Amino acid sequence: MKKLWEKLQQIKHWEIYAAVIVLAIMLGIYFSSLHGGRKTSEPEHVATVTNVDNSYAGQLENKLQNVLGCIAGAGHVAVMVMTDGAGSAELAYDLQEKTITQTGANTQEVKTTTVDKNVVTKNGSPVVLWTNPPKIVGVVVVATGANNVGVRLNLLHAVETVLGDQNVPIQILSGI
Repeated sequence: MKKLWEKLQQIKHWEIYAAVIVLAIMLGIYFSSLHGGRKTSEPEHVATVTNVDNSYAGQLENKLQNVLGCIAGAGHVAVMVMTDGAGSAELAYDLQEKTITQTGANTQEVKTTTVDKNVVTKNGSPVVLWTNPPKIVGVVVVATGANNVGVRLNLLHAVETVLGDQNVPIQILSGI
């Protein structure tokens, strides 16, 4: 070790060479951390479904994530859909009308009609005629390729198309 130190001291301006090597190592570490350590050979159309939610919003998130992940240049995509609640359902009812005729003291007939409204059930569960999904109040899309303006516009147009005429705020963000 002592001999190596003596040889280094014989080199003119060895401190400058050492500083350059240390600087190169530091820059390499800095730029590799900016890149996120991702492999560049990763295909851009990766779309992983991690949401196993069976709700309306969860199903919409999964569908959007799968479609948006297929857009050229989008890269890895994550989607979040916010709603105002659980929506509503219209149940089936069995209406039974009952008429009761009573004769009063002065032989006058009085008819009383009542309607009983009972929920129709099948196997112990109510029969649902139709459901109204909850109102979507916002959508957030995070995509690794969203830093490209063209990709960002394609993502935005795709979400707008899926949502239809709803006036919903949509945020497209670039991810890592």
